[in-house]
Amino acid sequence: MIQLPASYYNYNHHLPFDWQEVICLQAQGNYTIFVFEEKPQYISTKTLESYELHLPPNFLRINKSCIVRREYIVRIAKKSKVVYFSDGRFAKIARRRWTFFKKYAGQEISTL
Repeated sequence: MIQLPASYYNYNHHLPFDWQEVICLQAQGNYTIFVFEEKPQYISTKTLESYELHLPPNFLRINKSCIVRREYIVRIAKKSKVVYFSDGRFAKIARRRWTFFKKYAGQEISTL
């Protein structure tokens, strides 16, 4: 179970899972959807930005509405600037974040 700092939220905010179970976080307005490999999705009323501050370093922000765990990235398409995940999903890389990802385009993703 994940417990985020109480000082940030002014109360204890608990999530009923560990970060190791999360594939990616997706923003849907002011909600965050946690996507898992084998569990149903979990929806939280906090914004993606509020979780980004507390994520482990192996999570990467792809664009304004998607954060993915590094281990689930399988390919980065250089021409279309798209990241492909192991579960078949994909996300377009934001223009300002492309400078980080372009050095890994076409390479073995484990070096990321």
